[in-house]
Amino acid sequence: MECIQPAASIANCLGTPVCKYLQYHRKLNDYVRNFKRIRDELNSKMEDIELQLKAELLHCVGKIPKKEVENWLGKVKVMIMEAQDVENKVSNGRYLCRACNGKLVDRKIQEMQTFLDKAPNISESLLIEGPSVGLPLPTSELVDEKAVRDEIWQCLMQEEVEHSFERVIWVTVSKDFSVMKLQDDIASALKLKGDLGNERDKVRRAAILLELLKKVGKHVLILDDVWDKVSLEEVGIPEPTSSNGCKLVLTSRSEQ
Repeated sequence: MECIQPAASIANCLGTPVCKYLQYHRKLNDYVRNFKRIRDELNSKMEDIELQLKAELLHCVGKIPKKEVENWLGKVKVMIMEAQDVENKVSNGRYLCRACNGKLVDRKIQEMQTFLDKAPNISESLLIEGPSVGLPLPTSELVDEKAVRDEIWQCLMQEEVEHSFERVIWVTVSKDFSVMKLQDDIASALKLKGDLGNERDKVRRAAILLELLKKVGKHVLILDDVWDKVSLEEVGIPEPTSSNGCKLVLTSRSEQ
């Protein structure tokens, strides 16, 4: 049985044009060197993309990896394992025929090069917007603003709910939304607008507001009349979690 496999491999190579067959035979070492170079290049590209993806995910809250990036990484990991298998076969003399080894290596080189050519562009973001926690919650267009406001307030002021939170903070966002205005409005609702002072840098303002809201403790923040997406990180609003016990309520008004 052991003799049949090498014979079958040689027969397979005989289907290759004679010139190519001789090239595989004579230049096997060149093919192997090129194979290792492409393999290492593909592995480095994969590691670079994984590192950039991790870095972007750390700094971009609410975003998720592009599907094409996830698919490429998954397929490349399989390809690198297959390449290792090819290298082992050639190193262990799986095929007695040098030309058969050359053909096997060349085929894998072409496959790896195709993956390299289709690699995601790391000069561009590898992420897209994910489902946003800042998407406005639609309310019925037949209910007026005061009715919505009263209904929410009554729900929050029920005894079992009222005693669950230290503060209920109500801020109207309105159509003329800006991050800095919303930051000021939230600070004003907390009666702590002076803490933002004359700071004009959005990132520093967000960090200050985040600390202010954390110091408030367990609270409900109501953003009323939201017209567009609101980035919690950009504004400085702590993400509601079971550990901090905070709640975020968003309402929107129909344009009709």
